[in-house]
Amino acid sequence: MIAEDGYYAIPILPREIASRLQSKPEWPAELRNEYKRLHAEFTASKAEFSMWIRRDRDSRMNRTAKTILLLILDCLNFDTGRCDPGHEFIADELGISVRTVERTIPRIAASGWISITRRGKTTNFYRLKVSMKKVSEILDYVDGLREQRSEARERRRKLSDPTKMADHSNSDPTTVRSHDPTELAAHDPTKMAGKPMNRTFEEEPMNESSCSEGSEDTYPRESIPTEETQFGVWVRANIPDPTKRREALRLLRERKMTPEILRRLAA
Repeated sequence: MIAEDGYYAIPILPREIASRLQSKPEWPAELRNEYKRLHAEFTASKAEFSMWIRRDRDSRMNRTAKTILLLILDCLNFDTGRCDPGHEFIADELGISVRTVERTIPRIAASGWISITRRGKTTNFYRLKVSMKKVSEILDYVDGLREQRSEARERRRKLSDPTKMADHSNSDPTTVRSHDPTELAAHDPTKMAGKPMNRTFEEEPMNESSCSEGSEDTYPRESIPTEETQFGVWVRANIPDPTKRREALRLLRERKMTPEILRRLAA
């Protein structure tokens, strides 16, 4: 890559070498080797230039602009230094309209990648060059993004590794806190803060039996028949809803009838 006057440019075949190649029918060995070396440098510079183009985050360099610029770069001739693809050629190669090419090329020039010399209505001569400052900004952005991705991967790796939890050393990963989590707080959670419960005083004794216990006495288990001949009469006497009597008969035959179920069916 050629660096001069604050810009990077792609090296092409020097004119003195090009003239020597044209004047002789056969190339001397040293001239052939020099040509190969320069052409290799030209190819490497184009590849580096392409990488910079793809990584540019300039808003003017959208996908279409980058595709057009990469095609212009590909049209650069090493032997002659010419780079003058027409608008129609670019449009046909990329499958876009000529109007799109005409509208996009000025944006590419404004973003600092090419300089344009007019050679007709639809043909330009392009010189590919980019400022060193712009390249430095592109590379700094890429390096910063790479560091962010690396840090994110490291965080994910640590989170996925159960042996590397935060605030724990590798030598003592099982240390627990000093307090005993089984100890209750100093206050009694069953006592209200000096206030009686609604309509119930704290020191008032509870009833000896609950409502559920009294309900169980209403339908003692001994009252449930076990003889199948008694099922029909018993069901009609205890299950007022006719739609529930079939279920009651089934439960009696399967010996699954309980006082709780009887209360539900009789409700």
